[in-house]
Amino acid sequence: MLALTACDREQTVESQHRIMPGEPFPEVVLPGLDRDDLSLSQLRGKVVVLNVWATWCPPCRRELPSLQRLGELLDNERFQVVGLSVDDNRHEPREYLIDRKIKLESYIDLDMSIANRLGVVVFPDTFLIGRDGRLLMSIEGEREWDSPQVIAALEAAFTGDVAALQGALHQDVRE
Repeated sequence: MLALTACDREQTVESQHRIMPGEPFPEVVLPGLDRDDLSLSQLRGKVVVLNVWATWCPPCRRELPSLQRLGELLDNERFQVVGLSVDDNRHEPREYLIDRKIKLESYIDLDMSIANRLGVVVFPDTFLIGRDGRLLMSIEGEREWDSPQVIAALEAAFTGDVAALQGALHQDVRE
């Protein structure tokens, strides 16, 4: 029996098509939770790990510590790990992160407009964006982000070899 590894939400009319690997990632500005807003175009030249999560989603909460560790292990000159909460207020995700000492660079999508634009219907949902601003791949559901295999695959992706991402990230870590 498999453990629950993702939280679903009803698809809304506003949800757009899912971005496919190789397509340009939409230009979005992430509203700051406790920091300035961030335009993803500011991160060009880096591989970006954009994790969309919510405090009400148990798999999201379980995966956050491994995302923080991933961000600490990767070279911040070449990689950026970013969290985007879809909670409907700033207090809950801010307090959740503080209480658990998670220092992941965090932003908030209060009305889910960004999540809808990206076609997110399952949480957590993580987008790996290449140095050129194109989607490398997206991963729905919980993963263990700081494993040696994932780190090696991200390092390879930085140099242009994205094939390793498939094997490293398409496994359900809770199987």
